[in-house]
Amino acid sequence: MILVTGAAGKTGRAVIKALLPYGEPVRALVRHTSQAEELRRVGVHQAIAGDMRNPSDLNRAYSGVRAAYHICSNMNPDEIQIGQNAIEAAKNAGLQHFVYHSVLHPQVQSMPHHWNKLQVEALLFESGLTYTIMQPAAYMQNVLGYWSKIQAEGVYAVPYSNEARFSLVDLEDVALAVARVIHESGQHDYAIYELCGTQVLSNADIARLVGTVIGRFVNAVALDQAEWEKNARSQGMSDFAVTTLLNMFEYYDQFGFIGNGNVLSWLLRRTPTRFEEFLSRSLNPTPSN
Repeated sequence: MILVTGAAGKTGRAVIKALLPYGEPVRALVRHTSQAEELRRVGVHQAIAGDMRNPSDLNRAYSGVRAAYHICSNMNPDEIQIGQNAIEAAKNAGLQHFVYHSVLHPQVQSMPHHWNKLQVEALLFESGLTYTIMQPAAYMQNVLGYWSKIQAEGVYAVPYSNEARFSLVDLEDVALAVARVIHESGQHDYAIYELCGTQVLSNADIARLVGTVIGRFVNAVALDQAEWEKNARSQGMSDFAVTTLLNMFEYYDQFGFIGNGNVLSWLLRRTPTRFEEFLSRSLNPTPSN
């Protein structure tokens, strides 16, 4: 059996979708009982609710599983402690393979959520567990969060420079790579894999490509960060998340977020999905049978 923690989010769901065709039972750990019921309908063998801050919940989740994909919820200030809890639960369970959902460039201390993931990586090095670390770039799917404004106003508005450049990656490619790593037993032990697309795109490039696909001009606009912060706080975003994201935007302004697509190409045994292909697939989904 394979465990996926943080399974209710978009990454967890994508990984579960990629794992299920292999036929090995999947157990999902989520935060709320209602989420467990949803994932059971998706096809997971078991779905349980628990708090990753609680070691007993993690011990229950890890018991009897062969491999685990550990995802911590995004912008979680307790990621290091949660990572330690997960590692201890994995050791208690005699886990064969611990696969960790990290991030591209966790070495960047000015982005706290990246730096926290680096500390969890260091804990894995010292754990005695057999591990693989996956370091994905920013997802192409993130652009869909701006889709209503793109459609309504022809504007792609993000709180950092139009010229900031990114190696966006398709989440579905990430999930397929994770599934392969988990099922190719022994071939990926102690590896650290950067997962990036092969294109390097600025926000202006992204807007142009979106416009080409939807058939209208889309303008890239750099949102005022103070206005973004005001809106985020009005929607109840935590202080940690707001501060962390503002630090990230500042980093993006200066340096972008760029990696190399060769490793993902090797894992997929094909070229990673291009942004235009992702857009076409997202806007023209294949009908379900």
